[in-house]
Amino acid sequence: MITSTDYAGRACTLTFKGQPVAENDLIDDFRGKSARIIGGEAPHKPASSGKIYTNHGHYYPSVFGCDWTPTNKG
Repeated sequence: MITSTDYAGRACTLTFKGQPVAENDLIDDFRGKSARIIGGEAPHKPASSGKIYTNHGHYYPSVFGCDWTPTNKG
């Protein structure tokens, strides 16, 4: 699983369609081009969506249909 800590200090997991993303998973972007996910950073402020790192560069999670989901919502 790819995890990171967000601006509120919460542990977050990168998810795709509700499922955790693991390092080296291949995911298609909105154009249909596949990329290997290699890491990321959860949002650093409330208005941020964070970043994901791929073998093609750094992107917003929405480019690949991903989200940063707090691991413990309580």
